[in-house]
Amino acid sequence: MELKQISDHIYYTECDPKFDRPVLGYILGNKCAVMVDAGNSSAHAQAFTQTVQERGFPLPKYCVITHWHWDHTFGMHALCAETIAHVNTNRELHRLAAWAWDDQSMQERLAAGTEIKFADQHIRAEYRCLDDIRVSTAGLTFSDQLTIHCGGLTCHCIHLPSAHSDDSVVIHVPEEGILFLGDIYNDDFYRGHARDLDKTRQLRDALLQIDFHTAVPGHSRPVSKEDVLRFLGQCLSR
Repeated sequence: MELKQISDHIYYTECDPKFDRPVLGYILGNKCAVMVDAGNSSAHAQAFTQTVQERGFPLPKYCVITHWHWDHTFGMHALCAETIAHVNTNRELHRLAAWAWDDQSMQERLAAGTEIKFADQHIRAEYRCLDDIRVSTAGLTFSDQLTIHCGGLTCHCIHLPSAHSDDSVVIHVPEEGILFLGDIYNDDFYRGHARDLDKTRQLRDALLQIDFHTAVPGHSRPVSKEDVLRFLGQCLSR
């Protein structure tokens, strides 16, 4: 794993589609560091922690979760950082924590349509032993916005409309002009890749009002604000 620098104080790790490991963010302030998303397993989270330590950086004091999907949250229990999430993210994590994570239970959820094939396949790829799955909830939640003062940098955690997941949060670092998106501009994988155009329009309008030049998606390399707005505009014109 490698920390890639995109501004003076902001780094990210690349995604790994084989295991559906998403991008993880690292925001380095003068007083504390913030991690964006927790990874999809303890192995993913620990690899991130090791990479940060190898660079001589402080471990994150906080980890902000962008939404509840397993690939962004199943590493939460392996972190020393205080986890922060939207109230609806915690609601979904409580639901997942009550599930049995064994082969038969996973097959039953897949047959019932409670789970999707994409997630099932990648969970099995990441976890050689399903008993290793641990679902945790965040220690701190918010509804609309929450701001973390990192020392010289601020992280504005903002809940925005999303066709992908109703609990989606972006993390804006205005001093660096960076916005971590998670999967907020994607389709809804749990409804056959359907896209709510009203939410897409609301998201586009909200992003227009945020001052950033570079966005960090959850499963690809950083892109420009113009690229994000162009993509959403194309979705609305189909």
